[in-house]
Amino acid sequence: MTAAARPDRTYAVVVGVERYAAGPSWDLPGPAADARRFTAWLRRRGVPAAHISLLLDALPGAGGPETDVTARPAGREAVQEVLTRRLPALEGDLLFVVWGGHGVTDPQGHRRLFYADATADDKRNLDLDAWLTALTTDALPGFRRQIWLVDSCQTFVEDLGFARSLPGEVPAHGDRLPGREQFVLLASGPGQRAVNDPVGRTGAFSRAVLATLEASDGENWPPDMDAVARDVIGRFTEGGQRPTSLWYRSGAGDVRQYDFPATRRRAEPVPDAALAELVALLAGWPALADRDQRQLVVGMLPVDLAGAIPRLGAARADIISIVRTCRLHPGGLAALVEALGALDPGSLAQGELKDWAARRLPPGSAGRPA
Repeated sequence: MTAAARPDRTYAVVVGVERYAAGPSWDLPGPAADARRFTAWLRRRGVPAAHISLLLDALPGAGGPETDVTARPAGREAVQEVLTRRLPALEGDLLFVVWGGHGVTDPQGHRRLFYADATADDKRNLDLDAWLTALTTDALPGFRRQIWLVDSCQTFVEDLGFARSLPGEVPAHGDRLPGREQFVLLASGPGQRAVNDPVGRTGAFSRAVLATLEASDGENWPPDMDAVARDVIGRFTEGGQRPTSLWYRSGAGDVRQYDFPATRRRAEPVPDAALAELVALLAGWPALADRDQRQLVVGMLPVDLAGAIPRLGAARADIISIVRTCRLHPGGLAALVEALGALDPGSLAQGELKDWAARRLPPGSAGRPA
């Protein structure tokens, strides 16, 4: 952003979707709490409550700070109301948009963000790329400068095996306006996954961005977003839970993608049947039905492995994701077995796990339970 703006002339749209009409298998703990954290930060920086549209669909116990901004649902109608009717009638120095929730990349390379009322048969979504373009035209004449922060996966839709194509809507727009500045920072590049911490109820990307923004408190408004991007990249480069990539476009229009490759590049020689056995064993382990217990296990894995695991809300889906990702890392399954050794010592499940490891892990694997 090339010039200063005033907080009292800043408007914001903050979206956090944890719960979807598609059902519990789509649950994603974290985005609603992060949305409240971003809202609290905006309020501390002087953005008026009346200038913030907070759109949430939260799971029970979502957490996050209390704010004086009234939340509305994050379904299609509510989001479209803000984008197509409220914002075009406003004028300000800066528009700040934050979105957290599920996302994919479609066959045309467009990033799609799912509304809270998406279902298995009607995966209604916002075409992020189409809206980024539309909001640099006379569809949004009142905001020359915009900041977009998006914490979502961008998995290729064909990799998810959706039975039906995604519905799409193209936002209306007219002539492109000169002098638009649109900074965009995404938690993942096309085809990549973001990282979510369901126990801490936060995304790794959102946590890093918020830490950087809070460190900039007291500086000019808005913060230097290129510096924010560099700091976030530095935080992930240092290790810890991190996405597979970050994508951003500066206010000047420069596009960059930063990849954080994991150390793995080949699958362990463990057959599919053995993998299915392990998934069945873990899915039937009572302790692992608890999200906190699964997070405890993941937290004991090597940093690069733990950070590469896509975390899912439903217990069985999360277990499948953990097991499959561990298989792709040399020594990953052995590390998982070692981490699981901390749960229920002496239990029947531990005995079954030791038997599985003895039969299925390659000879010489480290970490096999005694």
